[in-house]
Amino acid sequence: MIRIVVVEDEPLARQHLAELLSELPGVAVVASAENGRLGLAAIAEHQPDAVFLDIEMPGIKGTELMHMLPEPRPALVFVTAYPQHAIEAFAGGAVHYLLKPISRVGVAQALSRIRPKDEPLQKEWLRIPVRKKGTTRLLRPEEVEALVADLGDCVAWTPEGRLPVDGSLAHWEERLTDLGFMRVHRNALVRLDAVREVTVEDELVLPTGRLPISRRRMEEVRRVLGL
Repeated sequence: MIRIVVVEDEPLARQHLAELLSELPGVAVVASAENGRLGLAAIAEHQPDAVFLDIEMPGIKGTELMHMLPEPRPALVFVTAYPQHAIEAFAGGAVHYLLKPISRVGVAQALSRIRPKDEPLQKEWLRIPVRKKGTTRLLRPEEVEALVADLGDCVAWTPEGRLPVDGSLAHWEERLTDLGFMRVHRNALVRLDAVREVTVEDELVLPTGRLPISRRRMEEVRRVLGL
């Protein structure tokens, strides 16, 4: 379990961030604070594993709070609308820097920086956010057959249809390669255990459609599939 304190002066932003964190398994928001002074008190009381904190706050700024924490310090993730503070944040030991507006993808990325890549919870945290009928649904990787770039957007092939995805194909390739996904074409990332057939036309047959294999990736795809 990762125990987190949120320090953010804007009430709606504080609530939104706490809700996004609480959606993920193995994560507990143990306290939230509206300014740096209360944040220091919450951190001292709860001894969290990580702190998600804003930079521009009344009184003690986030970058000032960072230097006031005793060792051993929790992992620090800055959440801000101001990119110009990134160098100072990382120089002070921050593990990640999230720019507002905050998304589920960004929060999952931040958590991935807190624990080692081989941490079992990494796989449990990972969700693929798809948009359907005005809402955002969080799908487990095994619920997605493929991710395909379509005119710059990323689309998930699922049993429920082809749904828009937050994040680029390159982003998802980095996150999903260790979970059985493979780039089969410059525009397509496929979950290999969803493949039902490889046609003579060098296409992968999935439950919901077909995708071509590029010449450059043909040999590797066939090798991984045992062909």
